[in-house]
Amino acid sequence: MRVRAQVGMVMALDPTPFILATGATKVPAPVTDAGSARISIEAVGQVSTSQGAQLLRLYLPEQRGMFQLHLDRGGNPDECRFFARIDEVTPADPGEWGVWLNPSDGMIGWPQFQTKDGKVYDRAWAPGSSRTPPLRLRETVETAQGTHVLQSQAMLYAAPTGLADPAPPTEYILVSAVEAGGRAWVEIAAGIDVNPAMLSLA
Repeated sequence: MRVRAQVGMVMALDPTPFILATGATKVPAPVTDAGSARISIEAVGQVSTSQGAQLLRLYLPEQRGMFQLHLDRGGNPDECRFFARIDEVTPADPGEWGVWLNPSDGMIGWPQFQTKDGKVYDRAWAPGSSRTPPLRLRETVETAQGTHVLQSQAMLYAAPTGLADPAPPTEYILVSAVEAGGRAWVEIAAGIDVNPAMLSLA
């Protein structure tokens, strides 16, 4: 199923995985259009990674989350995750940035990440017992107002939900140091897997 995504498109969403994950993850269910199971796409991001992967991000209005699709060589989605921001931090000086990005002990890339509620997530990208550099992402985001570029250093973490099938088995935490438009900040988002076939994207 090749994706044809554009700003302003409306897609249908199966709410099942979000309902099943209620209370077991930090991921809120996407807010659908009034009286329907349909969602509008406010922005479309094309992401290239330092490892050559291609990602497509479909952003919901009012920063209520995004669907991130991994595309195979044919441009077809073979993986989809929904992420919603749960925290944002703006470091004030180089010392505070070092807490996140220091090459030896920065939190983005550390083997584990702990959220404010004390839950610990293991590194999902390049698992191991020592810090690894974050993945560098370059994202071109198209909106109704135009196009802009985001640069980020990111790492993905994961922990089991403890839920029985068919509920989502894994909760993800995506931690990103983002630069755009002269600003820089750290964004923390929680996510779950969504079957790409559940989204009416074609």
